[in-house]
Amino acid sequence: MVKVMIVENSAKPCFSLKNLLPSINFDIAFKTSNGFEAIEKYDTINPDLLLLDLILSKGDGKNVLKEIKKTHPTSKIIIITLQSNKKLIEECSDLGAEACFTIPYKLKEFVTFVTNVIDSSKTKSKVAPVIID
Repeated sequence: MVKVMIVENSAKPCFSLKNLLPSINFDIAFKTSNGFEAIEKYDTINPDLLLLDLILSKGDGKNVLKEIKKTHPTSKIIIITLQSNKKLIEECSDLGAEACFTIPYKLKEFVTFVTNVIDSSKTKSKVAPVIID
């Protein structure tokens, strides 16, 4: 089973993910809206995938991405955000995010992409980063 960490500030996307992920055999190992807590717990949780919002209750998603990629450069991180700021989303891609999904997004595209990200980590091939809005 794929272990997922969710760092999300908004209730609706979090609810959607909590319903979707188990249906595709992904286990939600940890959920928080606190960026500092996410960085602190990342080593303990050691998720296969981090789903990260850019706006958090404490800290911000871009800094969480930066800090985790600094200590875990091969970590799989996907941004899920309401932000439509192209520059910010491109910065996250440059920092190593696997993808940036702008809410609302198509569930089928999301499921296909996260499945490919996990499959590529098992085979050591690289999925090209994308911005989907």
